[in-house]
Amino acid sequence: MTDKPSTRAEASKVAGWVPFLCVLAAIIALAGSALTWVLSPNWRGHHTTTSAARNVGKVPTVAGALAAFVSPNGIEIPRLAAKAPIVNVTTLPSGSLDVPLDPKTVGWWNGGAKPGAKKGTAILDGHVNYKGVEGVLARIGSLNPGDTVYITGLHNGKKTRVKFAITGVRTYHKTALPYKEIFDQKSVGRLAIVTCGGPFDAQTGNYLENIVAFAVPA
Repeated sequence: MTDKPSTRAEASKVAGWVPFLCVLAAIIALAGSALTWVLSPNWRGHHTTTSAARNVGKVPTVAGALAAFVSPNGIEIPRLAAKAPIVNVTTLPSGSLDVPLDPKTVGWWNGGAKPGAKKGTAILDGHVNYKGVEGVLARIGSLNPGDTVYITGLHNGKKTRVKFAITGVRTYHKTALPYKEIFDQKSVGRLAIVTCGGPFDAQTGNYLENIVAFAVPA
């Protein structure tokens, strides 16, 4: 069992200080430090050849089209032939954020914005791989501005599909992740889709980078 922050405001406060971790289904915040160490799946012999580091397009600061906000239950990225269920993830008592163990499942942090909301970042996360199985988000580093992402879910109890357009992709070394920017709940309504990537360090069993794909309603 995990404890959920008692209010959305408390959750947002927590999120301002925690990054993604792609190992042990959690993320770790270094208490009292401006530096964050982000890890990746730490087993040996089963790793994904990820896309080369890319920094293209923009981190969105201008709102996209008006859209219905949804409680998400599915994601589709046509260019990657990627489709997966979305499950809710929450913060642990330690202040860390769960990541679904199943690499074919994507997590949505339910303490942040809903996909399609006018304000705030909807955080989606997933493993690049796990136990030798490539994650559904493994190739997000190859996305280009304008590529389409669809999020399905419920809006006022009705099944709804929301279209998003990628605005940019960023590659961050895991010791320099700008977590305040990624977790910003005062931003324009947007998605931040996160996984691990970059070179695989066989000695430590970790990927050295994190990949973030940003999108706005289209």
